[in-house]
Amino acid sequence: MAAVRTTCAYCGVGCGTLATPTGERSATIKGDPDHPANSGKLCSKGTHLGETIGLEGRLLTPMIGHRRASWDKALDLVAKRFRDTIAQHGPDSVAFYVSGQLLTEDYYVANKLMKGFIGSANIDTNSRLCMASAVAGHMRAFGEDIVPASYDDLDVADLIVLVGSNTAWCHPIVYQRIRARCDAGAKLVVIDPRRTETADEADLHLAIRPGTDVALMNGLLAWCRDAGVVDYDYLAAHVATPDAFWDQVGEGNDLWSVARICDV
Repeated sequence: MAAVRTTCAYCGVGCGTLATPTGERSATIKGDPDHPANSGKLCSKGTHLGETIGLEGRLLTPMIGHRRASWDKALDLVAKRFRDTIAQHGPDSVAFYVSGQLLTEDYYVANKLMKGFIGSANIDTNSRLCMASAVAGHMRAFGEDIVPASYDDLDVADLIVLVGSNTAWCHPIVYQRIRARCDAGAKLVVIDPRRTETADEADLHLAIRPGTDVALMNGLLAWCRDAGVVDYDYLAAHVATPDAFWDQVGEGNDLWSVARICDV
């Protein structure tokens, strides 16, 4: 059968894959050499995508303990446990931690159940814990939730700065591209309180005190202004800044003060 061009759905890099069906629930997976995100490369997760298609190890029927049960019995038991718990301890004794792989409609139903019927706001998901702050930042800065760069930029960069990202573990294909550029002479700076595998391989690791990243960025902005390397014409054409923005950036943000705040 012909290969189907598709995309790995794991980490968000968007690596292209070629999936060739080998049966009703099986396929071989290869990287798509023509895809701009990965040029045919795949990490271990993408390589083993074919193994997730089969039914082996999946729960196909409701279970109560180690025994199969009907949907009616299983749902009645869950409802009873919720009802008894809420009656004894109140709605806030119930909490949901929801998968990040659900569809929008699934999130709606889960939130309606928790907030509308159970009566608590105790629902969370890794899609909020992991990405909500980035989404909010992208929306405020660029007007849409999109990464404002191309992976091709990595191939010509002289300096690559990673902030709070263990790219070597979380996005191996992108990290391979970064390492290839560093081997050609680019410098890698990692800003992260943790000492990760990515930090170990960086030219400079700024292990700042947790929660001081804003102070660090303000200090760098103030230094750029004082050093005369700010392109004000470019900023005027492309960036909207509040009145007196640069004056506020400079207040108490000399590099020595920032170094003490960030403990670097």
